[in-house]
Formats: sequence, structure tokens, C-alpha cells
Amino acid sequence: MGYRWGLRDGTFLLFVVLSALECSEDAFQKLDKKYHLVAEAYNIAKNLFSQGRVNYVTLKNKSLRTIETFLDLVYIMNDEMAKELRSAVLKFYKVKYLHDFTNYIISLEEMIDIVEHCLIDPMEKLEQIRTQFHDVIKNFQDVRNFDSVNICYKEIPDEVAAAHCLLHQAVLFNETMQESLVTIVEIKTRQHAQDMNNSLYDVQKCLTNFVPKFFEQLMLDAYTDRCGYLRVVNASIADLLKDKWRGNETIFPEKWSPLVRLLKEK
Repeated sequence: MGYRWGLRDGTFLLFVVLSALECSEDAFQKLDKKYHLVAEAYNIAKNLFSQGRVNYVTLKNKSLRTIETFLDLVYIMNDEMAKELRSAVLKFYKVKYLHDFTNYIISLEEMIDIVEHCLIDPMEKLEQIRTQFHDVIKNFQDVRNFDSVNICYKEIPDEVAAAHCLLHQAVLFNETMQESLVTIVEIKTRQHAQDMNNSLYDVQKCLTNFVPKFFEQLMLDAYTDRCGYLRVVNASIADLLKDKWRGNETIFPEKWSPLVRLLKEK
């Protein structure tokens, strides 16, 4: 009887052990799948962060290249107009020294000082815009901290919710960061294009304030709407403002860079 009891007891113990192992195995498999989900979500989130950073840097570099191309073009066009202006003044005085500009007797030296004074603003504006834009874009840093998403799986007990949290944080951070930078690029590009354009047109205003009918008497087109150089600047500004940074539909660098390179070579 005792032998039979022992057999039944051994069978029962074996059954308990096997059942326990089976339960443990099931629990381990379920737990493993849960952790696998979080691990996958973590890897995807990290890849999203990395891709977001690459896109972020690409956007910064593209915006800097765009403004540099625009400012280089303006510099060249302004330089050519300034040469025409100086040449026209010298030619005029070579023919009619101490000529009466509508009742204003102005010497050559005084006229040169006036011209150089009015030409200062575009050059100063160029350097100011170049410096400001570089400072704004370069200092607009990727401040995301990927480790902050660890909270998702450290503090959220449910594994599925933790995985969802990881992915949500990665996508949200990417979108927020990119959107902020795009907004800055759009605002600053439009603002600087307008400021540069105003500065070029202000040369004409500045000169005519000093010498009424200055351009008419010198028969000069520089810094006026009749000037081909200024029309090039205006056309470039029109293209610059057409670029859609949010949709990554930008044509300015590709369209104008070849011309700028050619002009620099010449």
C-alpha cells in the first residue's frame, strides 16, 4: 500500500513539476514577446531620432547654402551697379567739372563722398544679413535628448503602452523640431530678402536726396528699375520667396548657383 502511495505521490510530484515548468515557459514566452515589442519600438524610435537629426542638419545646410547663393548674387550685382555709378560720376565731371546740379554747385570730391556714403548701406546690409542668418541657423541646435524616452518603458508598466509611447515620442520630437526650424527659415529668408531689396533701392533715394535729378542728369540706370542688374536681383528674390520649405520644394539653390559660380569665375 505504501509502495502504491509512493508511486502515486511521485507521479503527482512529477506532474506538479512538469506543470510548473510548462507555466513558467508560457510566462517566459509571453514576457519575452512583450520585451521584444519594446525592444523593437526602442530601435525604431532611435532610428527615427537619427533620421530626424540627419534631416535637421540637411535643412540647416540647405538654408545656409540658399542664403549664401542669394547674397553672393546680390553682392556681384551691387558691385557692378556701384562701378557704373562711380564711372558715370567721373565721366560727367571729366566733361563738366563743377557742373551745376539743379542749382547745387558740388565739387568732384564732394560728389565722390556722397556716392560712397550712399553705397555703404547695401554692403553693410549684406554682411549684416550673412552674419545674422548664420548665427540664427547654426545656433538653432537639436536639443532633443533621446535618453528622455527611457521614461516610456521605465515608468509605464504596460509593455504595449510603453512601445507606443516610445514611437510617439520619437515622431513627435522629430516633427516639433523640424517644424520649428522650418518656421525660422521661412521667416528669416523672407525678412532678409525684403531688407536686402530695400537697401538696394535706398541708394537711389539717398543720392536724389543729396542731388535732385541726379540720375536724370547723369543718364544712369544703376539702382533703378531700368537696370538689368537690379532686375536680376528682383527675379532671384521672387524665386527665393516661392520656395516652400515645409514641402521641401526648393528650387533657388539649383537654379541660381550655376549663374553665381559663372559670375564669380568671370
